[in-house]
Amino acid sequence: MAPIFTVEFNQFSTINATKAWSLFFSLSQNDKHLGEDPMIGRYFTVGLLGAVIAGIVEVFLSAA
Repeated sequence: MAPIFTVEFNQFSTINATKAWSLFFSLSQNDKHLGEDPMIGRYFTVGLLGAVIAGIVEVFLSAA
């Protein structure tokens, strides 16, 4: 498998959340692992944010 960080990739271009999550889950090997739909990346981002907020709320409620 060819590395994703090639000369063409490193042009400081913006990537969407789906490509960012694809790079995260594939250990920076494939930026199209999750497909091209931008809603998939938003789903993972909102899910992670929701889990973090739920954890913070749980800590505050259990400390009270």
